[in-house]
Amino acid sequence: MDNSNDRRAGATAESTPDRLLDGLRTELDRVDARLLDDVRDRLRICARIAHLKQRHAIPMLQPGRMQVVHDRAETYAHRNAMSSEFLHSLYALLIAEACRVEDLIIDGTGSASAELRETRT
Repeated sequence: MDNSNDRRAGATAESTPDRLLDGLRTELDRVDARLLDDVRDRLRICARIAHLKQRHAIPMLQPGRMQVVHDRAETYAHRNAMSSEFLHSLYALLIAEACRVEDLIIDGTGSASAELRETRT
C-alpha cells in the first residue's frame, strides 16, 4: 500500500500553519512598526508642548491632563474588551517618558531635540 499521497497531504497540512503563522507575524511586525512610529510622534508632540510651556512659563506637570488621558484609555479598554490595568500601565510609561522629555526641554539640562529628530527610518 502506497502512503505517499497521505505523506504529501500531511506535509501540506503541516506547512500551512507555519505559513499562516509567518503571515500573522508579518502582520504583527507592521502593527509594531506603526506603534513605534506613533510613540515617536507622540513624544515629538510632547517636545513641542514643552517648548510652549517653557516660553510661557507654564508648569510642566499638568495632573488634570494626565487624568484625562488615563480616563480616555480606561473608557477605550472597556469598549474594546481590553484590560484597563494594562492600558493604565502603558499610559503611565508613556506619560513618564513625556515628562522626562519635557523636563529636559523646560529645564534646559539636555537636548531632547536630538532624541526626537524629525527623520523617518
